[in-house]
Amino acid sequence: MSVLTRQISAPRLPSVRLRKPTARRSATVTGLEVSATQAIAAQASLQDGRIVVERVAARPFPPGLMRDGVVIEPDRLAGELKSLFAEHRLSKRVRVGLATPRTILRVIDLPPLDERDIRAALLMQAQERIPMPLDRAVMDFQSVGLVDTPDGQRLRVIVVVTEREGVDRLLNVLRQAGLRPEGIDLSIFAVIRALGHSVPAPGPILYAQLGDLVNIAIAEAGVCRFTRQAPQGLAMVLARLAESQEIPLEEAQALLQSARGVHHVEVRDEGEQAVADLLARTAAELGSELRAAAEFYSTQFASDIVTAGVVAGPLAPLPGFVQALSQASGLELICGEVTTANARALDGVDARLAPLAGGLAVGELN
Repeated sequence: MSVLTRQISAPRLPSVRLRKPTARRSATVTGLEVSATQAIAAQASLQDGRIVVERVAARPFPPGLMRDGVVIEPDRLAGELKSLFAEHRLSKRVRVGLATPRTILRVIDLPPLDERDIRAALLMQAQERIPMPLDRAVMDFQSVGLVDTPDGQRLRVIVVVTEREGVDRLLNVLRQAGLRPEGIDLSIFAVIRALGHSVPAPGPILYAQLGDLVNIAIAEAGVCRFTRQAPQGLAMVLARLAESQEIPLEEAQALLQSARGVHHVEVRDEGEQAVADLLARTAAELGSELRAAAEFYSTQFASDIVTAGVVAGPLAPLPGFVQALSQASGLELICGEVTTANARALDGVDARLAPLAGGLAVGELN
């Protein structure tokens, strides 16, 4: 079973008005990651069961366009996206990632049901299980099959719910930029698709996208079973750095990009030392979050212990950060990167930044 990749689409959610791809529509889809600091777009294909990226392009953003995965400046953001796609001549059919604190994933066990009856049963359960008014939400789901429980066999269903306002705002920006949205997928699901081959170890694997927020997931056999978010992402790091050094966010971003890492360097100026101390603190805090997620999952789902994981995203390339995060969490973490079709595919973009966009470009693994 592949990860949950069902898109938020017209048959379930008429007001979203996304078109589902059909077998006759084989034009390239561009995977699009939109964050507070940049957009990354990728075109990819599925080869021998793994995602291979053929083109990647990126565009840095001025501060203030996005916050916590929500559009703040729609006109300016649309202009930036329009420029990105025009400059690199990318396919305007896009699948975009969603990663906000207003998105909830639940695993719900139902009595064995026919597929056509699942949605009605979930709506009844969701009123109690999901802390969000459903009349202002977008919901999607996928069943992962029958499981044995103390109450007998149950149909296990993964449910995703997010606030409709944020989805509508993002879709409006894409259309304003001249793009044609084909689907919306949870960002962490796309990361699992792109990096699922990176950790061959059996059992549950932790994935973390170190973006504006940190999106954490635990998957077994490629199926996402659990997600949570942590605040210690790029947005928090930049805000803390700007505050401590009394500098604008743009300068904080430049200072972070010039960092020489978490671990000991003999000669550092004051700014470099501030970055090193902040990254060490962030790694310690986030390591505790990853460890707590792994322990909770193993306890609540009566699963094998989570011992390994793979991370990607803007914080991953910082020297020594993943090593410090691994030490703090007690997990064997590696830094994931996309597989590329050729040496020119990345066009200067770090391979550790592109898994999310690459996973979005390919909506299904089978």
